[in-house]
Amino acid sequence: MRLATLAVLILALSACSHSTSGRPQPTVGEPPTRSTTTATTATPQSPESQLKDRIGWVKEGNSVDASRYHSASLGTGPATDLKSDIAFVSPTGKISCITGTEYQIDGFHCVVKLKNPVPKPGEGFGNWDGGYVNYSGQQLSVGQFRGDPGLFIHGEGQTLPYDSKLTFGNYLCRIATSGLTCVNPATRSGVQMSDEGVVPFGCLREVSAAEREASVGRTYSC
Repeated sequence: MRLATLAVLILALSACSHSTSGRPQPTVGEPPTRSTTTATTATPQSPESQLKDRIGWVKEGNSVDASRYHSASLGTGPATDLKSDIAFVSPTGKISCITGTEYQIDGFHCVVKLKNPVPKPGEGFGNWDGGYVNYSGQQLSVGQFRGDPGLFIHGEGQTLPYDSKLTFGNYLCRIATSGLTCVNPATRSGVQMSDEGVVPFGCLREVSAAEREASVGRTYSC
């Protein structure tokens, strides 16, 4: 009788332990997500609160020396010195970014290999790239007609290792397995890029098709 009772108790304890094991666990390197929950409702974060969390998360990354990223290469021949500009690529090769301060271009341009590229808005000059991203603090565009390589004429930069934080000007970027997150605390904006999509943060709001440039797919502005 005692053995039967002990067996029942063990089974009951086993069932209790399995009831919580299925809860999702945080993934190392993932940007924070937070919401205020009650028994019946969930309140999503405001854009400002979400950006604050992102800025904090980016700042916690491992700082790398930006001087290591002042060159770009086409893969053959010597690398090109970008002087004050920087270029880097994600470990997977799905995200490649470069700055254009030598041409008085604020922010940076990125090419993201999106699973679902932004469709072209119509006919335009050059080839359509649905994963071309232009982020300049107060404005973000995704998808663009390109007649030439633009800032990427010299190729791509060095690989930015996971969990690294790169700082240039007012911009801070951190790379993780979930993608690249870049913020500009001065303009209160940010963006996350991955093959899953491009997500704006902070003051960035989508501009209507009637107001955006005809050569881009989507535009967000502060």
